[in-house]
Amino acid sequence: MNMNIKKSALCMSVLCISLLLSACGAKNNNESVQEHAYPQSKQPIEEAGESSVPNADAKNNNDQGSTSGDEGKPTAQSESTEPSEQIDIVIDQSEKPMEGNSFDFGIKQVPKGYALTEMRWTSNTVTIVNSLQEAIEHGGNGEEGFYFSGNGQFSGFIYSDEMKGERGKATFVFTNDEGNEILSEKEITLK
Repeated sequence: MNMNIKKSALCMSVLCISLLLSACGAKNNNESVQEHAYPQSKQPIEEAGESSVPNADAKNNNDQGSTSGDEGKPTAQSESTEPSEQIDIVIDQSEKPMEGNSFDFGIKQVPKGYALTEMRWTSNTVTIVNSLQEAIEHGGNGEEGFYFSGNGQFSGFIYSDEMKGERGKATFVFTNDEGNEILSEKEITLK
């Protein structure tokens, strides 16, 4: 009986040690996926008024097919777009436990047949244009500009300290198979 107790104790010790060793080899990830997927502040930023639009000349040139001057509303580049089609994009600038400056965005609704093809940041001092492929690359290498990472789970815009406080527009370009474009613009002050 004493021998059975020793064997049981030895087996339990081996199991505990192997469990401990397997846990030590695991990557420690302090951030949970849900913290990033569902940030604390789900409130979209406040929209800026018409009088505060930077690059007013660029705005007038870029809104060629627009029938509405409302910020955040999609503007159609072709007449085939139905008014019932909407683009819903949410911008989140809540504090994040990371170095650097960024805001997150989530695309909640896209008109049928359209896909995101380009993202732009336009302010008085800089214009940044990224294709979808460039944004995916930025998600892997952490470069400034728009990014997608985590198989599309995370999306945002990384910017330098010099850009803090800038007021500008984030423009999202959606294109269909015929090449028609719909733009969605959000006025933002970078925090």
